[in-house]
Amino acid sequence: MTNGFDAEFGGILHSAREVLPEASVLRLEGKLRQIRAERPDLGVPEVVKMAFDVFDGEAVDARIALEEAGARVDEAAAAEAAHAASVGRIKERTYELDCLESQYPGRATMAEVLADAGISWAYLGLSEEDGILVEEIRRGMR
Repeated sequence: MTNGFDAEFGGILHSAREVLPEASVLRLEGKLRQIRAERPDLGVPEVVKMAFDVFDGEAVDARIALEEAGARVDEAAAAEAAHAASVGRIKERTYELDCLESQYPGRATMAEVLADAGISWAYLGLSEEDGILVEEIRRGMR
């Protein structure tokens, strides 16, 4: 039985070499040998079918992983774009922020400066998230 299996196994690999790149043939051979070792009771057609089923499953897993990685990249790009837009808005308001800070010295945060001035981040054209970034930037400058 083993000799017949090896003969058919060799024929399958020979046929595969005619249509597949060598790396794919080696991968196929490895998978066929693995399945054969784990399930010696199966015939060649069942082993081959099982190998291709495994490859199909691996392809699906790889596609899902690729899609998830793409989503993470898109999310990171969107976050970076939002950060860059926030920095741009803050740069546009640097003069006003500096003037306010000089009018209200001794305040620990820009939020305190704005509160004492009676204005909001929105009045300056900034969002609350921009305000958090302003605080982080100004804290880093001290």
